[in-house]
Amino acid sequence: MSNAVKRILSKMLISVAIIVGLGACASSNDLVTVSGDVTYRERIALPADAVIKVQLKDVSLQDTKAIVLAEMMSENAMTPYSFEFQITRDQFQQGHTYAIGARIEVNGELWFINTQSYIVNIDEVQPVNVVVNKVGG
Repeated sequence: MSNAVKRILSKMLISVAIIVGLGACASSNDLVTVSGDVTYRERIALPADAVIKVQLKDVSLQDTKAIVLAEMMSENAMTPYSFEFQITRDQFQQGHTYAIGARIEVNGELWFINTQSYIVNIDEVQPVNVVVNKVGG
């Protein structure tokens, strides 16, 4: 192989390495981190078998069930409960609305749920502090 061919191949390999490296940097910047806490106002302790579930949902469509993009679930739940989702930006659709939903169940029975909407702005993500309210009396 001639020296000229070797130099060309070497330059091509360096170019490919640079492109791959830049691609790796771009993908880490394309992560959207949605985080926050779930709390409730009642002054009661949760039983040891309490389960907390937090979801990041696409709530854009009316009259249909929201699409769950990410979910965290924890047994032996205590509040405040911190959550964090890392999702690639390409999973979000332009013009859609995203929100956090949370619930606490004990033995499969719903005890607490969020009663207001906690919208997530994926372009300016701020920590989301979700307050869940007691169900029933």
